[in-house]
Amino acid sequence: MRGLILAAAVLLALGQPVLAQDWQQVEAQDLRLARVADGLLAVNAAMCRQTMPLTGAILHSADQYAPGAADARFTQGLLAVASVQPGSPAEAAGLRPDDAVLAINGTSIATLELAADEHLREGAFAVLAATPPEQSVTLLVARDGQPHSLSLAAPRGCRVLVEISGSGADAASDGRVIQLRYDFAANLSDQELAIVVAHELAHAILEHRRRKQEAGIDNSREQAARGRNRAANRRAEVEADRLSVHLLANAGYDPLIAVQFWRTPQGRAANGDRRGGVYPSVRQRARQIEREVDQYLPLRTGPSWPQHLLDLRDQPITGD
Repeated sequence: MRGLILAAAVLLALGQPVLAQDWQQVEAQDLRLARVADGLLAVNAAMCRQTMPLTGAILHSADQYAPGAADARFTQGLLAVASVQPGSPAEAAGLRPDDAVLAINGTSIATLELAADEHLREGAFAVLAATPPEQSVTLLVARDGQPHSLSLAAPRGCRVLVEISGSGADAASDGRVIQLRYDFAANLSDQELAIVVAHELAHAILEHRRRKQEAGIDNSREQAARGRNRAANRRAEVEADRLSVHLLANAGYDPLIAVQFWRTPQGRAANGDRRGGVYPSVRQRARQIEREVDQYLPLRTGPSWPQHLLDLRDQPITGD
């Protein structure tokens, strides 16, 4: 399961009152996203050049929230456990919701140096994600005023932070973080959620962020749909669509569900912001995915190793 994701922050981040059922609804969505995403992150880990332990611990930090809005969740420390995935290494190790995390792998949370735009949670994620493959994750937590040392033997998965967000695009990836907006994710079935996560994970695996930066591509909203930026960004979307069906097949899904998705009202809504041609139409997406499946996944099942797509990581992504 994922190391860390945003938990129960949708209403709190906006400074709005949060009722018990609000916490429960948001955390239930977080856990659902974690379950779906972790299956994809784990089974496709070999395709990722960077991996991390998948602990099943969903963490959050006090600085993610409006002042005073979440004080009750952080009575023992500024970084705490929001939720624990059932059946996860975190649950097996005895980690509980609202445990305060004081140290990860011997690194004190109080000593973390953060960038100006980082929350404590992101700094903690970096420490956890850097755990060597041969090493268990060790946590020092506080519970009821008492310290507890825990060791988590966690499987590896792609190093990507997957989280629910309170605003912004329906779904987005910058190569390090995958975000799905709360109301968008809540209206998707588990299968549809997997399709969206697979597409965003494909962006990370294909290292689109790095390749665009190296090519001088401007991905800002103002420039993304202009000239060579438009061509490069559209190419990235096509590459991600093609790789996504291999990720789905490896996770046990019929890859053709992606074709079906783009032909549904949910798929059309997800493709609503086409930003001047950066994104293919839903018909184009369905057709190109169908061609990928016909050519490379005729049995519609994994395991799949799409070397023809993975090789693209070492090629420039340009709009020339």
